[in-house]
Amino acid sequence: MQRRGEALARTWVQSLIKAFYIAKKDAKVYYFKAPNFTYGLLMPVSLFIAFSISGQINSSLIVSGLTSLVILFGTTSIEAVAVVLEKQTGTFERLLAAPVSFFTILFGKALAGSFFGIVLAAVIFVPLTVISGTFIANPLLVFIAIAFSSFTFSALGILISAYAKWVPEAQMLSNFLRFPMAFLSGTFLPLELMPTQLGIIARFMPLTYSVEALRISINDPAPTITYLLDILILALFAFILLVTGSKVLQRRLE
Repeated sequence: MQRRGEALARTWVQSLIKAFYIAKKDAKVYYFKAPNFTYGLLMPVSLFIAFSISGQINSSLIVSGLTSLVILFGTTSIEAVAVVLEKQTGTFERLLAAPVSFFTILFGKALAGSFFGIVLAAVIFVPLTVISGTFIANPLLVFIAIAFSSFTFSALGILISAYAKWVPEAQMLSNFLRFPMAFLSGTFLPLELMPTQLGIIARFMPLTYSVEALRISINDPAPTITYLLDILILALFAFILLVTGSKVLQRRLE
């Protein structure tokens, strides 16, 4: 029994190492290019300027909402493009020829996307808090919320890419999911002020829990029950999206 446990632990460690190298490769090839930063920042910032110009959005909602939007747009865009391009060029098939599981490959790609999301979040979060004068109650909780949000949205981008055959289709599917989430997830308006029906719909969207977790970590010095639930739900979303994306992509490549 002990040997079996040690063998299982060794397998998990080896899988994590392989996923890390896949993430490192993706980060070098796809992520840290100037156009990627521009697209990840331009659309969310434009949306927020349009909605916050009236001055009716408080600073904590602006910081949490805009940061979550930047992570969503940045990670899903790059994940969708990276996986689709690898399917088209045959690079993905070469990865499958290596002694690595399907799930490990996608986990590595999600790791790369989440790291990119954390960098994008820092680019917008730090200056935004300084400009708005927002006091951060717990920076560690903020980082945890950003990390889980980045991984979840990266997994969403992978699922989108699993269905798409070419890059324009991936971008179209991304926008089909991103824009409803942007307006219905409490990004511009707190859920408490939304109609009940829209509030129920918002609870089925991962962006809702990202915005809520960030807002709580900005305002509360200690993790609340709601914050912990938000993180747990983001983790569940990430797992479900990765498993679903793995099954869909495996079926498409057969």
